[in-house]
Amino acid sequence: MRRWLILGVLAVALPGAAPAPACWVHNSGCVAVAPPVHYETRVVTCYRTEYRTEWQEVERTVFRAVPESREQEISETVMVPKPRERQEKYTVLVPTTREETRERTIVRTEWKAEERKRTYQVPETTYQERKFTVRVPTWKEEQRKETVLVPETHEETREYNYTVMRTVPKQVRRQVCSYEQIKVPVCDPCTGLITWACRAVPSVREVEETVLTCVPEQKKGSYKVLVSRPREETRNVTVRVPSFREEERTERVPVTNWREKTETYTVQVPVPKPEKVPYKVQVCETRPEQRVRTIHYVEYQPEKRVHKVTVTNYRTERQVVKERVPVTRCVQVPYQVSVCVPVCGW
Repeated sequence: MRRWLILGVLAVALPGAAPAPACWVHNSGCVAVAPPVHYETRVVTCYRTEYRTEWQEVERTVFRAVPESREQEISETVMVPKPRERQEKYTVLVPTTREETRERTIVRTEWKAEERKRTYQVPETTYQERKFTVRVPTWKEEQRKETVLVPETHEETREYNYTVMRTVPKQVRRQVCSYEQIKVPVCDPCTGLITWACRAVPSVREVEETVLTCVPEQKKGSYKVLVSRPREETRNVTVRVPSFREEERTERVPVTNWREKTETYTVQVPVPKPEKVPYKVQVCETRPEQRVRTIHYVEYQPEKRVHKVTVTNYRTERQVVKERVPVTRCVQVPYQVSVCVPVCGW
């Protein structure tokens, strides 16, 4: 058995050596044939490393401030308000009303008749005959020459360019992947013998093939069009030309003259006349008067008072507390994997 293992290791370590035969000679001289090898799918348990965090209670020493309350008497002086009253005299001015007779001067208007004269312009219209010259429009015919554009059409050949796609064969080389069967040495895990097995190995090779490509090609073409071009032509035309002739006419025109006229008229003239008239008015006067009023005010007096208050002091105290601390540790977690394992046997 040890001899077979050594031979298997040498065959794997020396790939360039000659392959081992599928049979071997036993010490007794008998010829043994290697059993066939086939593959089975088995579930294998593997382990991976994971880090897990757990909470762990830890004791720690802390210093905390503990409040202590006690009552204490405090004496203080406060100002106590006390209402007071006092009488006060004051002087006020009391209004009084009396009637008084007064005189005022008014102006009365009297109307007096008065004769006056005025002079104004009176219009007088007369008609006179006047002569004037006017220009009367007339039309006369004239022969004139004018140039007009007469359209002419002729045929013209024009050229244009266009593109034609032409199919051209082209040789192209590309890589093709195929599989080849080769002999591979296999070690028997049971006996340790080296045997040969067939395995499909991918290989890449270049293949030349013909591909049709489209190549653009420029060509020229022609077409006929009708082109219109104007030509100049001189013609004789008769036109009507406006003109004017002078004509003398007579008309009656109104003429206005102004003459002066004087007349006498009567007007009413206002004459002012002053006159004194008595009237009564209410006069307001003030007289002083003594009065008494009561004034209320507040007086503050000091007073001592004693009251109790709560005083809080803090002292430092040592305490042991428990806290939860995260702890990370490494754990091997099993998981299953399907693998293909060679198995020898008949």
